[in-house]
Amino acid sequence: MHLLAPLALLALQTAVAPPPKSALSRIAALAERENFVNLHLQELLSTFGPRLTSSTNLTKSQEWAKQRFASFGLDASLEEWGTFPVGSDRGPWHAKIVSPEPKDLVIGFNSWTPGTNGPVTAPAVMAPESVEAAKADPSKFRGAWILAPSGPALGREIEDALEEIGIAGIVRAARGDRIVTGGNHRINPDKLPTRVRVSLRADQHKDLVAALKEGKDVRLEIEMNNTFVKGPIKLFNVIADLRGTEKPDELVIVGGHIDSWDGATGTTDNGTGSASTMEAARLLMQAGAKPRRTIRFMLWS
Repeated sequence: MHLLAPLALLALQTAVAPPPKSALSRIAALAERENFVNLHLQELLSTFGPRLTSSTNLTKSQEWAKQRFASFGLDASLEEWGTFPVGSDRGPWHAKIVSPEPKDLVIGFNSWTPGTNGPVTAPAVMAPESVEAAKADPSKFRGAWILAPSGPALGREIEDALEEIGIAGIVRAARGDRIVTGGNHRINPDKLPTRVRVSLRADQHKDLVAALKEGKDVRLEIEMNNTFVKGPIKLFNVIADLRGTEKPDELVIVGGHIDSWDGATGTTDNGTGSASTMEAARLLMQAGAKPRRTIRFMLWS
């Protein structure tokens, strides 16, 4: 993969007219004439997408950002700040009702959680109200997608009993139309998570519950392509310095976080901040700025 796309190289090497006299005037004039924030952002998102901390996408995007800063003429590097015991890469996912009437479903799930190892088609069954109810008729739940009731969680005891029986996974109701991504990165590499949990858009969850209460035979197909990566996974910050001429040991910091939750592409949180930081660096270098103090551009994770 070429880290600097031809379009980006062409844009970044665009010739400019002789700059005005003062540094501020040169920077302002350049910013008015050419603004590559969207170019940086589009390349970050289209090439790498979501950038969960510990993911392969994040590591690759940080190497790309380092090279992009270096192409401006900055002293750029990756600063290791720690490790995660296990990495997590989220792949494509989908969900649908297979029967009685085919319909696409909108789902989400937390980061650092297991996937389904391919599409899993199975009956949808309402969750038992107790551990005793689960154990009284295990064949009813075995291999099924378990619909949790709206509101309070099932409870660990019931989930443990269902996992022991062997279910496809648990389908919970999201809070309305928006599905929020969260997650816990503290994973034991010797005991990886196995419990599959899915959040379903609230109105669709309500419809499924109603169909089951009417006695309909509901079958779902859900696929979540998640992969755990053996660690330790090294974690970095991208550092790029425009050295100061008089007080180089004093720093002015410009930056934002390049990592993102992986339920979407991480555009506003914080692709926009990363792209703006990169463009600020490019404009300063293009204008020939000579700051008294070192300006440090940082994209951290």
